[in-house]
Amino acid sequence: MKRRRVYLILQTLLCITLTVLLSACALSIYREGAAARAQNPLESIYTPGIVAEKAAPILPLLFAAVGFMIAGLVLGVKDEGAEKAERLPAPQPRAAKPANRVRVQAVLIAAAAILILAGILNGSARDVLYKAITICTECVGFG
Repeated sequence: MKRRRVYLILQTLLCITLTVLLSACALSIYREGAAARAQNPLESIYTPGIVAEKAAPILPLLFAAVGFMIAGLVLGVKDEGAEKAERLPAPQPRAAKPANRVRVQAVLIAAAAILILAGILNGSARDVLYKAITICTECVGFG
């Protein structure tokens, strides 16, 4: 029992350390890249070479964490104190909708269909499509 607890504590500390180191690595890459981009605006911040250079010292810790996790799975180490997920209650049968509510829904659907048809007939659909195309091409940079 105590060995499992020590294992779980070590695994937690290893994951936290790895998270902090990877975050620090990403921040240092960004800071150096932003400084380089200030001199040359076309400079790329996250290149494979830069990431490999900065992440190389962290890789042994990453491999240790993965190996530790696999060892825990093989040995069947689990946190016995973890709360189990509760099952959801069975769904209750739905009550029938009142007739008045059904009528209101039918009227709203009919009104929506009529307004959509009116918009198509007066040319509004073409205008909306044109505006959508213009906005998309401006965002992508073709326009």
